[in-house]
This record gives sequence, structure tokens and C-alpha cells, in this order.
Amino acid sequence: MYKVLIVDDEMYAVMGIKSGVDWEALQVSEIYEAYNLRDALKVFERTAIDVMICDIEMPKGTGIELLERVNDISPETETIFLTAHAHFDFMQRAIQLDGFDYLLKPIEYDVLKSSIARALESVRQEREMTELRARYNETWQKRKGLITEKFWNDVLTRRINCTPDNVLKILQEHELLALSGTTFMPVLVSVESWMREYSTRDEEMMEYNVRKAAEEMMLDPGRGEVIQTKQGVNVVILYGPEDGEILEDTLYDRCMAYLESCRRYFHCTLSCYIGEPSTLFGIGETYQKLLEMEYGNLNKSNEVYRLAGFEPESGQVPAAKLRNWIQLLELGKLEDVERDLKTCLAAQRLIPVMSEKESHPSVIQRVQGYIAEHLHEPITREQLACCVHLNPAYLSRLFKRETGESITDYILRERMEAAKEMIRESSMPISDVAKSLGYYNFSHFSKMFKKVHHASPQQVRRKSV
Repeated sequence: MYKVLIVDDEMYAVMGIKSGVDWEALQVSEIYEAYNLRDALKVFERTAIDVMICDIEMPKGTGIELLERVNDISPETETIFLTAHAHFDFMQRAIQLDGFDYLLKPIEYDVLKSSIARALESVRQEREMTELRARYNETWQKRKGLITEKFWNDVLTRRINCTPDNVLKILQEHELLALSGTTFMPVLVSVESWMREYSTRDEEMMEYNVRKAAEEMMLDPGRGEVIQTKQGVNVVILYGPEDGEILEDTLYDRCMAYLESCRRYFHCTLSCYIGEPSTLFGIGETYQKLLEMEYGNLNKSNEVYRLAGFEPESGQVPAAKLRNWIQLLELGKLEDVERDLKTCLAAQRLIPVMSEKESHPSVIQRVQGYIAEHLHEPITREQLACCVHLNPAYLSRLFKRETGESITDYILRERMEAAKEMIRESSMPISDVAKSLGYYNFSHFSKMFKKVHHASPQQVRRKSV
């Protein structure tokens, strides 16, 4: 439905148009009237007008003057001029201002109706074009976001050879020429622990919220990206300002405020690792150094670290060595690690990892074994990370990548499997089963049990009798 405004200093002319046109046939639902320029502008302040029918010659401001104002405040409005005199100057100015039609009084209402119908059709087509452009822009923004995220994934993991000679070609291929000549600052956001119990899906949603918060709190509008790599690492990439360098102290303060907000609103502890200003062909190396910093941080959390001037603590395994050992341990190649240990005194902290050479368990198997042994006790991500000498955030990503589920979901599933076994194979009261696994709220235990087994504990007990 459409809205029409009739502007004429003669009341009978306005009344005649209102009563002489079949508005329902034109799908016009609201008709407004004004008798001078000022009153007409007040109507535009209150509502959107699709078509304005306006007398040109009025004592308190001409129709031409009104259209000049309307073009500024409501350019989508179509205007039909009415006049008792065919003045060439008025007609010329009306055309220049993109007036839709110019009709001479006295007007035949059928002719006016036809003109209004054509004006409304123009409005309808423009609406469709606006909606089409909006949908296209939305699609483009989504596509651009995917292109940008893939681009940065490839740059950070060095799948793209960003040498100075082919940077422009790479940017052009990814439709990112605006980044040419820009300096970049990567910040690795390491989610270390959740203060509440979340499912895998809930954790993914919360990590999305963590990334959106980073976008709002760390980036200036349009000056960066927040992505999650295919390995599950959250990375903020700041684009250097066009008029200067990235202010690292300002960024540090933003990161500190960000940590506090995430702790308060998203119930998680995390750390930020701030890189150094890098070119496009150097940011991949900077990112790898940030990963090494995270890998080497086994004890501290909820901190902001800077790559500039960073050195391992006394007795800490060198980051490059640690990264290499972690990769070998994941593959179960303990002999290779042991061989390297013999030539690296700084590796004393990893010797306990070698103490179980006879079974050669992988990192994931060691974590699963620890969980099985401590199923009846509270288990934290930090405890698990400590038992395999890994950073908690890194361990979480590794576990999910290797098993397809989060540590939280795995512990829940194992506990509920143990509960099911006890309910089926013993006469222990269900409430005692729950307590033995650390659940002192029976309602919560029943809810978790049903979530895993799709049946209540009581139903399982009845079937086993």
C-alpha cells in the first residue's frame, strides 16, 4: 500500500483531488494534505511519502522550492506538478529536479489517476531494486567474509606464497586490493577454560560471542578482521591506520579490558598474545611465533603477552623445540623426542612424559586414560593439560580435532556411561550413583543422563530388572 501527499494553497483543489480519484484502485491507503511548503515538510517529518501531488504557484513557497527540499530529505518520493499556467521556466526546472510529471489545471481526474498510477509503478520498481540491491549486498558481504577468512587462513598458515613480487596479484585475486601497502598486527586469542559446563555446540556459540566481542573491543571500524583458523585458533588481525602506526600500548589496554569482559559476560578465562607489526609476507611467521608462545605457556592464564622482547622463562623449553616435540608426541613418535632430549638440557620438564615408554600412549590416549582414572572426581581442563604438559587452549583444540567432540562432552559421556552401567548392574540407589560421579543435584544428573542416553535413569533401571 502507498501514501500520497496533496499540496495546494486552495482548499477546494485539495478536496477535489481527494474525492475525484479512485484511490483504492491505486492501492493508496493514506492521503495527506498540506496548504503550504512548511506544512508539507512537517508531513515528511512524520511519515514516508510515495507520491506528492503539488501545485507549483503558491504564495508561501513554490512547488519548485518544495521539491528542492524534498529531494534532500526523501529522494525516493515521486512528484507530480499541477499548474494553471504552462510556464517554460517552471517546466524546465521541474525536469531538472527530476519531477515525475507536469499537468495543467483544470485537471481531468482520469488523466491524474493515470499519472499517479505510473508514478506509483515507478515507486514499486524502485522498491524492488532497493530490496534486490540489499539482498545482493548481503550476499556479497557474506561471500566477501568467506573470501577474507579463507585468505587469512591461507596467509597465516603460509599456504600462499606472499612474496613482495606477487602480493598485488594475490590481493587482486581475493578482491582485497584495499589492503595493499597495509601493515598488520596479529593477536592470538587463546580460550583457556570455561567457568560453566557447556556442550560442544554451546562452546562453539560462546566462542563465536568471544570473537564478536574481540571485533567490537579491539578493532576500529573497518580496520581489521577476526577469524577462526581451520585448526580452531581465534586470531584478531588489525589493519594499520592509514595515518600512522598501530599503537601497541592502546592495543594492550584494549586486550586487558577484553579479558575482563569475557570473564564477566562469557564466563571464560583466556589470554591474548600480541604480535608485532608485519607486512603481508611476514605475518605468517609472526603468527607461528605467537603459536609457539601459546604452546610454551603451561602455567599462566588470563594474561596479555607481547611478542616484542618475549623470551622463555629460565628453564622453560624453547618454543621452537616445544612445538616440534608436541607434533612428534601427537604422532606417537616418543623415541624421536627422547633422542632430541638428550641434547637439550632445557627439556627437563618434559622428561615425565617419557616415563611411560612401554605403552607409548598418544596425547589423546593419555588424556582419556586420566579421565577414566578420575571419573569420580572433579576434572578440569587445566588438570588434563598439566598431565600431558600442554597449554589448556591448545589441548582443547587438539582433543576436539582428533575426537570430534569437546573435552567437556567426552567427560559427560564417559560419566553417563559409567552411571548407566552401575544402574543396570547394581542395586545401588540412583541418587547414590549420581553422588558417586560428583552429581549432588539429582535433577541435574537426570537431565544430563537423559541428554546422553535419551532415557531417564529410572527407565534404564526398570528395563534391567
